[in-house]
Amino acid sequence: MKNQKLTFVGYFLVIPLIFFVSTLLWRWGIKRTDIGVVLTDGLAILGIYYLLISVIWSARVARS
Repeated sequence: MKNQKLTFVGYFLVIPLIFFVSTLLWRWGIKRTDIGVVLTDGLAILGIYYLLISVIWSARVARS
């Protein structure tokens, strides 16, 4: 059970946070892309990620 909670936290909090912060730092901080473009692109990618990972997570929980 504890392993499942850590996996959940990793997939739904840690990985998306690392992705979003690194995207923000790289594209806005270093490449100087417009902040609006960076935010919309990053949030769109996170939305797709959350949809996919939710389906995978639901299948995994239903199987166990």
